[in-house]
Formats: sequence, structure tokens, C-alpha cells
Amino acid sequence: MESLETLNQEELQTDNFKALVYELAEMLEWDTQEIGYRHLFGGHLYTYKDTMFVKVYNGSLYFRIKEGLTNFWDNKGSSEFPLVNISKSGKRTSLPTEKVTSLAIAIENPVSNPSKRPSYFSQNNFWYSIPSSITEKNEMAELLKGSYLLCVKEDKEKARSNDLRKLPNITAAIKRMLVKADIKNITQLKTLGAVKSYRLIKIHYPKASYANLYALDAALQKKHVSLLSDSERNNLVRRYEGNITFTTSRGRDYGQCINSL
Repeated sequence: MESLETLNQEELQTDNFKALVYELAEMLEWDTQEIGYRHLFGGHLYTYKDTMFVKVYNGSLYFRIKEGLTNFWDNKGSSEFPLVNISKSGKRTSLPTEKVTSLAIAIENPVSNPSKRPSYFSQNNFWYSIPSSITEKNEMAELLKGSYLLCVKEDKEKARSNDLRKLPNITAAIKRMLVKADIKNITQLKTLGAVKSYRLIKIHYPKASYANLYALDAALQKKHVSLLSDSERNNLVRRYEGNITFTTSRGRDYGQCINSL
């Protein structure tokens, strides 16, 4: 494969693409031990240090690019990743047919098995083919390096902006409680709300006080917990105590707690 001019048109074998990806990684002096490789809906996905960088589908290779650069890649003669029907049987779709650009599309079905979604999947993943103007491997390697580094930066910025500690009142101790309750970021906390999150915390930390409940609610309002009024605090307690029941046969009845969420 000395020339890349027909790479986007040829129906190449998986091994050809795999060899090319590793060759590009070596040209960039990447540690090949850090490269991950997975099957993906009739294609393949490559990661480097848990960041997606190349996808192979239907005889074409696609780079992951930063969200704000789609017009730039369009102008370079690239084509966007095609519409994909992810139905395994071909008779129905387990998820809507859509562009593979969002959190909804993962290696494992995120609806039936969200716990298996790889940690490196993030929102707004955009994939574009090799520009028609690229014909040499060194050009391709430089383009890959640039798109990869921008995506790493984008992922880190998103992760930091979604960190629980970004909210007021969320101390290191409260964050540990939330993570133990499998609430790992601001988005999940907002989705559950303060009361449901506190219920999950109580499963793992039975002695957690109402101070934690107040802190969570104030955090979601983006204000200091001291600014919560007495009526707000009383309402939180009523909502919590009015919807939860515990038994003491062998500790708490966690099933009842979970069912009340």
C-alpha cells in the first residue's frame, strides 16, 4: 500500500487496515501496547490511551475529529461517517438508525447493558474519511496526530467540566459517597436529583446525615448550602422520608430502597 489514493474506495481486508494503523502509530512514535482494537458494527475501532482515533467501516477508514472542525474537514474533501443500521438481525433496529456521532452508539448496546459502555466513549464524536488530497502516509500520520491531540484535549475539557467537584458544597467526602453510589458526574446527579441521589448514598452510608441531602440540593441550585431556607430543608426531608421504607431483618432492605427511586 505505497499509495493511499484509492484507500477510501477499495474493499480492503481488515489486516490491511490494521497494519496501516500500526504503521502510522509507529511513525508517530506511539507506544503500540497502548493501542486498543475492537469490533464495531461490521467494522473496527482503534483507541490510543483510551481515546478513540480511527474507525474502519465498509472498506473505508475514518478519523475522529473535534466537534468544531466538521466544516474544515468537509472543505478538505472528506466524507462523514455513513448512516448505520445497527440491528443484528437486519429485521428490526434495537436503536434508531442514526449517524454514529453520539453517546447512543457504543460497542455494547447502551440501552440493554449500559455498564459495558467503554469509558472512552463520549458525546459528540465525529468521524470523517481520509481527505482525497492525502496521498502519502507521512501526510496521513500528521493529520492523524493533529486530530487525535485535539480530541484528547476535548475529552479532558468535557471530563473536567462534568466533575462533581465543580459544584458548590461537593467536598471530597461527598464526592466519594456519590461515586460509591455509582453517581460519577454532574450529569448523573442532575438526572437523579438530590433526594434520589441521597437515597442511593444511604444504601452505602447508612449514617449519612441530612446535611449531605441539603448539600446535594444546594449544589444542583449552584448555591452555598447555608443559603437554603428552612422551608427548603423541611421539604427535602419530607420528600425523602415520605418515599422510603427500611427493614431490619439483616440490615436495610436495599430492594425496597431501590424500588422507591
